Amino acid sequence: MSHIKAIDTGIVRVTSWVVACLTLQMTAVVVAGVFFRYVLNDGLPWVEEFARYSMIWLSWLGGGLAIRKGAHIAVDFFVGVLPARASALLLLVGRILVLIFLGICVGLGAELTSRVSMQSTIALGISMQVPYSAIPIGSALMIYHMLIVMCCPWARVQSGSTEYQV
Repeated sequence: MSHIKAIDTGIVRVTSWVVACLTLQMTAVVVAGVFFRYVLNDGLPWVEEFARYSMIWLSWLGGGLAIRKGAHIAVDFFVGVLPARASALLLLVGRILVLIFLGICVGLGAELTSRVSMQSTIALGISMQVPYSAIPIGSALMIYHMLIVMCCPWARVQSGSTEYQV
């Protein structure tokens, strides 16, 4: 179990760093774009596209971290009013449905990513596979995080927390 925990810690740490770097680069590029457009009166044509694709990756990768922290939005009224066994069953069914949805996202996202292989972005000139690959990669990471939360008690949000786990 300690090997799994060490690998998991590494995955969470790397993903957190990537999300932080994406946030930083997106912010820096947008600030530079505003500066160039309104101070130097010469806009950079690639800023909006770069910020958009950074936000896409940030959202898909950050979704897995949000699962770990119990930060996804949820309607927990029924979980709170049902008896403990029914509440646990409802939570399990919800998690299984999320896993099914994410599995569909992995499959369809991979298919979509392969379909856009011959296209490139307008301003950056990179393959459209770069932004589209965020869907299957982010979904696979969310599946991983969901399974870890479901199978490993040490990965769950503390019971005294006000956050709700998906």
